[in-house]
Amino acid sequence: MSLYLGQKLFVVASSAEAAMEVLKKQDAVFCSRPPLRGFKVIFPHDVTFADLTPESNYLRKFIRLHLTTARSIEAFQHIRVDEMLQMVRSIVASPRDVVVNLRTSLEVMTANVLTRSIIGKRFMGRTGLSESEKKEIMEFIHIAAEIGECLGAKNPGDLIPALKLVDWNGLDQRMKNLRRKMATFLANIVRERREKSSLGTSNPPGKEMLGVLLDEMENAAAGEKITEDILNTIIWESFTAGMETTVLATDWTLAEVLRNPEVLQKCQAELDAVVGRNRRAQESDIPDLHYIKAVVKESFRLHPVIPLLIPHYSHDPIKVLGYDIPAHTQLLINVWAIGRDPKVWADPLKFHPERFLEGPHRETEMFGKSFNLLPFGSGRRACMGITLGTLLVEASVVVLLHSFDWILPAEGIDMTEGQGLSVRKNVPACAFATPRLPPHVYAE
Repeated sequence: MSLYLGQKLFVVASSAEAAMEVLKKQDAVFCSRPPLRGFKVIFPHDVTFADLTPESNYLRKFIRLHLTTARSIEAFQHIRVDEMLQMVRSIVASPRDVVVNLRTSLEVMTANVLTRSIIGKRFMGRTGLSESEKKEIMEFIHIAAEIGECLGAKNPGDLIPALKLVDWNGLDQRMKNLRRKMATFLANIVRERREKSSLGTSNPPGKEMLGVLLDEMENAAAGEKITEDILNTIIWESFTAGMETTVLATDWTLAEVLRNPEVLQKCQAELDAVVGRNRRAQESDIPDLHYIKAVVKESFRLHPVIPLLIPHYSHDPIKVLGYDIPAHTQLLINVWAIGRDPKVWADPLKFHPERFLEGPHRETEMFGKSFNLLPFGSGRRACMGITLGTLLVEASVVVLLHSFDWILPAEGIDMTEGQGLSVRKNVPACAFATPRLPPHVYAE
């Protein structure tokens, strides 16, 4: 399907066949990103929306090498374990007759995992704070929220180039002011970090992202230099990209599990068989939890957090499946439609994790090789945080289902989808929680 929005031509790939054609066979043509104003102002030098230039290739290689490898993910495991335990303990301490807002719990946990891994600070759920610490936390929350608002706002100049000359709704100035706030906040973090300890010359396991980037600023060869502007972009982009997608994906998954009692029963039966009830579930248990992994996969199929993925862009004309696509066309991958295609999926609207354990979809995976399931994209512009993002979703589901029995309130769960670049439930999943493990397990 093709359509014009303003003066811009969009092509939409809504089948696995079309997705394979543009993301695999024609990947070199569609590997660019459209020049969207919001990302250019808020995230200059980013890796998500930048074209594949020598600078962006260097940054992507650096991030993959130092921040998304199995070694670096393992180095921060203690942070994930600690924050998930804090989440569980906060739910244990809550009144039994009050529903738990799962999205709120997940937001606190995920934010702390990311900020501790990225800048070495824990912002959420703290007590006994000084006034300066409270101010810092509120400033962080406001900046993160404003980034989401600005990137999700409609910018007329993106569709009608002539309108770029006029800041019709004040959005451009707001984004410039936001960028200054982001730089000032991070400069204070860097100054505080340098005051507390001098930087080493190596990147030992466990050093937060900020420390790795600061080392690179000092040690990189000429022509491959991370500037303060680049550092600022990578830090903020890493947080905003990882925060919302992880929380919303987990929220959707838990909502589907809780509204399908037979699925919840099977998940907890598998947890009891693999983990038991005398210890906490661990990340090392996840490979053996085949049914729960299928549950997460099924949730990504029905509820991809970014239903149209991040748009691709062609600089040159190309022929795709017999159609002539002119240069400067924006490409959208409709993974929402692909995941519900009745030609591919039997009973596509049913939440049925078993489809990934038997039958034709047993070997289907989410990491870009199976074009009928592409929540993270595919090809050279696939999401770089795919491994960590999936791990956080799976681990959160495992910990919450293992630690508690869940009962829905009388009104059940509202599965209505919201609107936006990312799709959230209009109403967060809420349920009554009852601890299902011995008290000593929560205390260990």
